[in-house]
Amino acid sequence: MNLFKLAFRNLKNIRQNMMYLGAVTFAILIYYTFLAIRSNEAMLQANELYGKLGTVFTGSSVILALFAAIFIWYSSDFFLRRRKQEIGLYALLGLERQQIAKLLFLETMGYGLIGLLIGVLLGTIASKYFVMLLAYVMGMSIEADFSINAGAIGQTVAVFLTIFLLIAIRSARTIYRFTLIELFKAKQQVETVPKVHPILAVLSVLLIGVGYYLTGKPLLEHFTIVAPILMLCVIIGTFGTMSYFTIFLLRLLSNRVRHYQGTNLILHGQLLSRVKSNAVMLSTITVITAVTLTTVGTATSIYYYIDRTVEEQMPYSLSISSKRDEAEALIRQSNQKIESRTMVNVKNVDHTLEELPNPLSFTTSYQTYAFDGEPGQFSYISYSDYEKLAKSSGKTVLPEPGTGEAIVLETFKGNDLIKETAQSPIGVSVKDTHSSFRITGATNLPLTQLYAKKRLAFAVSDDAFAMMPEKAAMLTNYQFSDERSDDGLINQLEQLYGKKAETDMAAYYPVYAMTTATTGLLAFAAGFLGLVFLLATGSIIYFKMLAEAEESKQRFAIIQKIGVDQQEQTGIIRRLVGFMFSLPYLLGLVHSLFAMQVLQKLLDYNLILPMSIAIGCYTLVYLLYYLLTVRAYRRIVM
Repeated sequence: MNLFKLAFRNLKNIRQNMMYLGAVTFAILIYYTFLAIRSNEAMLQANELYGKLGTVFTGSSVILALFAAIFIWYSSDFFLRRRKQEIGLYALLGLERQQIAKLLFLETMGYGLIGLLIGVLLGTIASKYFVMLLAYVMGMSIEADFSINAGAIGQTVAVFLTIFLLIAIRSARTIYRFTLIELFKAKQQVETVPKVHPILAVLSVLLIGVGYYLTGKPLLEHFTIVAPILMLCVIIGTFGTMSYFTIFLLRLLSNRVRHYQGTNLILHGQLLSRVKSNAVMLSTITVITAVTLTTVGTATSIYYYIDRTVEEQMPYSLSISSKRDEAEALIRQSNQKIESRTMVNVKNVDHTLEELPNPLSFTTSYQTYAFDGEPGQFSYISYSDYEKLAKSSGKTVLPEPGTGEAIVLETFKGNDLIKETAQSPIGVSVKDTHSSFRITGATNLPLTQLYAKKRLAFAVSDDAFAMMPEKAAMLTNYQFSDERSDDGLINQLEQLYGKKAETDMAAYYPVYAMTTATTGLLAFAAGFLGLVFLLATGSIIYFKMLAEAEESKQRFAIIQKIGVDQQEQTGIIRRLVGFMFSLPYLLGLVHSLFAMQVLQKLLDYNLILPMSIAIGCYTLVYLLYYLLTVRAYRRIVM
């Protein structure tokens, strides 16, 4: 039998290597699907509107290619490791090293070609439905068809053939790195019990604790300096925890009475002998889990709060400052129905701020807020208009300010994390032609959406407003019956205002459409990459545990001979596999929760629900991998 026939016969034994072939096929499927989505005709049309699809998908495809290379490399290591005795048998039967190397090369390339064929085929089918899903989350209405893109196929084949070529060369060299005795004794390697380093164990946990502490006020006040230190502390602490603290904890457990109860003695011995060799893998998976949960949770949260985000930016369906009659004529001709119309007179005052308002806290993010004699522009409205605006917006109406008093209207919700507390008893001092106002109250009331979103406004008494020498401008805010759809009205309004469209009109729908498309695209990419990372990490633990199961056959045979029944053996396997799955998952989850806590403060949103959805989906898939690993492990050793 020649080498080609032998390689072909081994390739037909797909059942034995189904997980490896499945992992390879999945990596190719995801990569090709991303390329196919980017090249889809419908997405090319959408890219002309939003201009970000190509960038996001190109960046994501690069990340996928790198991660797929690492993932397939690790998977092939398991595939090769479990066949060392088979390779030794080939050598014992008289095959030369060069022939065995060629055989391994052919088999690796064979699995690669099979994976490419299946992955591209499934990717062609899946790409249509993923395009439809992407269009849905982006709020777009497009028709997606099945299409075969030669460029995407060519790029996928080129990338993965390169990966498989490198892996095949590496696999072929294995025969030259080991002697025949080493190949036959591959499953009989003895692992020593690792030493305990209490100081390093405690130091590792302290580093993670320092990282968690830095996520609070230090990070928010000095982000660029603290962020790298925080990440360094958490990553080093994670690797130290897996390498030292876990061993330290297991050795503490071995000194307790429960260590000698039931099968605990056997389990702890198994864990101690394995945890040191798996420390790097567990640490890497912990970091990937934290990054994945944080990324997916962030994207999910932002997408979940699209309406609220746009509402804060554009509180009205339409705001205009001129040509009201012409604009309303266009609105009446459209499908929109005016539910409410609010008109307010506004005076914009340029002045220098000499004192901070008292005793309120204002964020430094207000662009027009002037400090130390710097000029700034502020908007003023009368109390009558304020009362009308507050009622139409559903806000509580504050008491009318008296002579020399004013109400602050925070027209844009700024960053509440970075505040400067004002203690001035005087309030606002302006030019000689104006009075000084003492602040009596504040409310988050949108004055209009025409001005810069960080502009401050004040409501003063009707008499004080009338005495201001500036000319008042009439602003009109509309609420439509269906502001999330557009039948061409916005385009007609833009043509009406011409060059003044940017200053004299501001509509809700364009911002909503752009925000939905952008956040939907990011959520889709994050979810896609998160799924890949999840399946990759689950597969890595799966392959690692099965490799260890092959090496533990003799141990479980001895355990069975000393009287441990199958039910107790299954319990050992469940707890052993559960430890390897739960340790990186739980620590990564805690890391991500602290990261999401920072995001929650930055966005000022309640992220419990969207984050719970992301964690729940991740946990379900992770649990499925655990059950599959327990089942496969049990089949090997029992």
